[in-house]
Amino acid sequence: MLIAQIKKGKEGKVLNSYPWIFKDEILSLEGSADRVSEVNVFSSTYEFLGKGFFNPGSTRSIMVLTNHDEELGEAFFRKLLNKSLQKRDRLFDTPYYRLIHGEGDRLPGLVVDRYGDFLAVQFRNLIMQERKQMIVTLLSDLLSPIGIYERSDFEMGVDDRIERNTGLLCGKVPDSIEIEENGLRFLVDVKNSQKTGFFFDQRDSRAFCRKITKELSLQKGLDLFSFTGGFGLNMAFSGAEAICVDKSEEDLERARLNSVVNKVDNRLQLVQSDVLAFLNEFEKNDYFDIVVLDPPSFVKHKKELPHGISLFRKLVESTLPLMKDGGILGLCTCAYNIGIEHLVESVRRSTERRGLRFSHLAITLQSPDHPWLLEVPESLYLKCLWGFVEKE
Repeated sequence: MLIAQIKKGKEGKVLNSYPWIFKDEILSLEGSADRVSEVNVFSSTYEFLGKGFFNPGSTRSIMVLTNHDEELGEAFFRKLLNKSLQKRDRLFDTPYYRLIHGEGDRLPGLVVDRYGDFLAVQFRNLIMQERKQMIVTLLSDLLSPIGIYERSDFEMGVDDRIERNTGLLCGKVPDSIEIEENGLRFLVDVKNSQKTGFFFDQRDSRAFCRKITKELSLQKGLDLFSFTGGFGLNMAFSGAEAICVDKSEEDLERARLNSVVNKVDNRLQLVQSDVLAFLNEFEKNDYFDIVVLDPPSFVKHKKELPHGISLFRKLVESTLPLMKDGGILGLCTCAYNIGIEHLVESVRRSTERRGLRFSHLAITLQSPDHPWLLEVPESLYLKCLWGFVEKE
C-alpha cells in the first residue's frame, strides 16, 4: 500500500470527488512505486482524503475511487457496477445503452456498452486493464450475457502505457446485433465498427431531429458524417427524403441495412464521399430543410482548438448555401475542449459573412447513459446546437 501526500491547495478537488491527481500535484510518495498499486491519499497536513490506485506510467498518476477508507476489491467494483445497472434500469425500457461511462460512473477508464444479451467493453487505462478478468467475471455474474467482446483498439489521449486489444472475452458474439432506439431498429457490428459499435450518446439528439422533422413537415434532409445513418434514418422515418454522407464504405453499408430494416430505403440516399468535397460539388442551392453536421473530434488537445474552430467554420460556410430560408442546422461536437460558445461563434461568423441570421432552436447534450458530473467538467463532452437559418 502506497502513501501519497498531495500539494497544498489540491485537497479540494479530491474531496469534491474529482478522480485524477496528476504527477506534478504529488508532494511525496512512500512505498514501492514501480507498478500499479493501491494508494492512500493524504493532504499536505496528513488529513485522509481518499483511496485509489497509483499508475507509474501516466501523468494522471493517481486515480481516486473513494473518499472513504474501504477495500478496493471485488465487492467494491460489484457495488459500482450494480449501481450503474440500477440507474439504467430506471432510465430505459429496453436493454440497449451505455452501462458504464468511465468517470461518469465513478470508474475512470472503463466503458461498457450493453446490446441486449451482448456487451462491448473498453479498458482505457492500465489500472482497469489489470482488473480485466475480475470485471468480466462481475459483468457475467450481474447480467449473464451470451457474450462479451473487447474493443480496446482506440487512440490514446494520454500517455498511459496500455495494450490495445480487441477480441472475444467470453461466450460468443455475432457479427451483427439488432438493437432498438426510440422505435427504430439498428444493426450493430461491435467487432469492426467504430469505438464500441454504436454511438448511444446521440440518442437524445437523434430523437430531437426526428421530432422537428415530423412536427415541421420537413421534406429534404442531409446527414453529414453520418456513420451508420442515425440522423438520416430519423429524418426518413419522419417522412423526409434524406441523404447520408460519409467516407466509410463499411459504415454506409450498415446504414443501408438499417434503412431496409426500418423500411425507409426508398427515402434514404447514401453517398460515399469526403464531406467538404460533397458540399462543394453539390449543385442544388437552397435545397435542404434540415442539415446535421456531426463530425468526429477535431480537437483532442486544447492546443488544437483554433484549428478545430476553423474547420467548423469551413463546414458551416460550405453548408449554408445548400439550405433553404428557414432551414434548420444542427451542429455537433464530441470534443470536450469545444464548448457551445465555440459552436455559436463558428455559426455567428459564418452567417455574418453571408448576411444571414441564425435563430436558436435548442441545445442537446449526451444522453443520460453517458452521465456527466459537475465536479468533473471534462465528462460533459457532447453538445449540439440547433437553430433556424434565415436568409431573407
